[in-house]
Parts: sequence; C-alpha cells; structure tokens
Amino acid sequence: MKPFHFDPFNSRLARDIRNNLSKSFLQALAVKDTSVFQRCGNVFLQQQLEPGYASYVTDRLAKYEEAYAIMEQRKCKEVLQQAPILWDLALYFEMHELLESEWKDAEGDRRKALQGLILVAGMKIHTENKNMKAAVSMAVKARENLLKYGAELSGYANLEDILAEIALTLASSQRPIQGK
Repeated sequence: MKPFHFDPFNSRLARDIRNNLSKSFLQALAVKDTSVFQRCGNVFLQQQLEPGYASYVTDRLAKYEEAYAIMEQRKCKEVLQQAPILWDLALYFEMHELLESEWKDAEGDRRKALQGLILVAGMKIHTENKNMKAAVSMAVKARENLLKYGAELSGYANLEDILAEIALTLASSQRPIQGK
C-alpha cells in the first residue's frame, strides 16, 4: 500500500483544504484573530476526513499558530517581514499567497523581485509534490529575478537562504536519474 501523500494538484479535496486553510490564515493575520483559521480547520476536521487529510489540517493549524505567535512576538507587520517566517515553517503555499497580494500592487523592479519570491515558493511546492520539471523551471526564473532585482527586497531576512535553496534544486536536477 502506498503511503498517503497530500496532493492538491491531483485531489480536489486536498486542493480545497489547502486553499481554504491558507485563505483563513491570511484573514487571521489581517484581523489579528487566530480563531479564523481554527474555525476553518475545525470545519474540515468535523467531516471525518481520512487520516492523511486530517493530519494535514492539524499540522497546518499548529504551524499557523506558531507563525502567528512569531509574527506577534517580532511585531512583523509587513509582508516582507512575515514571508521569511512562513518559509522557515515550510508554509510555502501560504507564503506564495501572502506575497501575491503585495505583488499585485507593486510596479517595476519591485514587482519582478516579488515575483522571484513567489516563484521560489512555487518551486518548493512543486518539489514537495515531486514535480521536478516544474520546480526547476520556477527555480531558473526565480534565480534570475532575485539576482537581478533582489536589492528591491530590503528588509527580507533570508534571501541568501532562498538563493541557496534554488541552487540545491538546480543542482539536484543535474543528477542522473537512477535506472536511466
């Protein structure tokens, strides 16, 4: 029997859970109320989900609590202060969604820099789902944007870590695939 893999690319339920939880987390940040995402998570947990789905929900809720507490403790009000916390907690989809709201209003070089961060979050999402072709494609574009426009991200705490992660993803794509 294959181990459970939470796959929002191939499961409508997984996609709905991920999207709704993420949306509720961002709403909770906006209104400073963790009960927003707790209520959303509880709606899913009351549906008697299969254990893999329920584990995803409970794990996400715990990570949301941790992220929220860190942001409150550090007084992180700006998106570029919040995004590295999401990165460090492997909340890549939430990071993507958070940055996208900022990206929509940005212009010029700042918009390209934010796009680089969004792409690297996408890279990690695809890596988690073992879609290395998409991950590498995003890594190439992200690296280009971040190297060229990264200065626009003043205040972004872990840009060097992100560039290192991009390098690892690109390097792993150069390794021969076993059996070929």
